[in-house]
Amino acid sequence: MQSSCVYRECMRNHAAKLGSYAIDGCREYSRPTTGDLCAACGCHRSYHRRVDVASSAQITHARLPFSSLRRVKQLARLKWKASEEREDNEEEEDTEETSDEKMTVKRRRKSKFTEEQREAMRDYAVKLGWTLKDKRAIREEIRVFCDGIGVSRFHFKTWVNNNKKFYH
Repeated sequence: MQSSCVYRECMRNHAAKLGSYAIDGCREYSRPTTGDLCAACGCHRSYHRRVDVASSAQITHARLPFSSLRRVKQLARLKWKASEEREDNEEEEDTEETSDEKMTVKRRRKSKFTEEQREAMRDYAVKLGWTLKDKRAIREEIRVFCDGIGVSRFHFKTWVNNNKKFYH
């Protein structure tokens, strides 16, 4: 029997320029009249999943589920956290919690600032020119300012980066 290959769904990340993960959903490589670009999605053949088959009569139509990279990472974190909890609680196997209850993701707490803190940060950011880049010479002054209003330097820097488009 002769071994051949078939190209299936497109695996190219079309949203890489946007910092995201999305594939176009091209279900199967469509052979063009010339070249190696898919007639359906325009991607090169090497972006499509290759399946080696013994003959064209034995082609399977098994699908891989399309999901976002964010969801895949979240599931991996949940699985890791669940296995870590399982190791910590080996002797407590008679608990009534389901695995879904154990696999909840804790969201990061959002920073909340008072109106006075926001006003002080805005005035100081105006003085700095709305950037902390190349401000190593006054790092101690920035730290003293942040301690004075009760905000960490990291939160101040994040606030400046998030709000300079509104005030600058």
